[in-house]
Amino acid sequence: MPRIEVLDPDSQEFIRNFQCSEGGPPAWVPLDKPLNECQVALITSSGLVRRSDKPFDLSNPGGDPTFRVIPSDSDPSELTLSIVSTNWDRSGFMADVNVVFPMERLRELVAEGIIGSLARDFYAFMGSIFEIDPVIENSAPEVGRRLKGAGVDLALLVPV
Repeated sequence: MPRIEVLDPDSQEFIRNFQCSEGGPPAWVPLDKPLNECQVALITSSGLVRRSDKPFDLSNPGGDPTFRVIPSDSDPSELTLSIVSTNWDRSGFMADVNVVFPMERLRELVAEGIIGSLARDFYAFMGSIFEIDPVIENSAPEVGRRLKGAGVDLALLVPV
């Protein structure tokens, strides 16, 4: 992300006036077992998709509030970004997918016995969503239900 001073005036105004939501209970609870027994999921807001999946809808000015399922055993070479913003630097992703989606690092942690296992599915959301209510009301709770149903103990959130 560039410095705010180099963004176009509309983007500068949006960022300066953005109101973050406040209140509510924390979105986490303490673990009830050791990390090396936990099943871990990965969630990113990078707009990442598998090449075979439907890209995020970039025509909606409020942003695409849906999510994509990325199987945890996916080959990193099958992943691509569906972001077209000129304000987003892709060089880190191009050099190493783990910058925005550290799936290989998590696999290494499983192999080393630091974490127990990986969830079958990981999840990707589109960043830069300006109409956040559909995510809060629909997509995020659905991913939460899926994680809970799969017995996931914790999720690593990778905001981009």
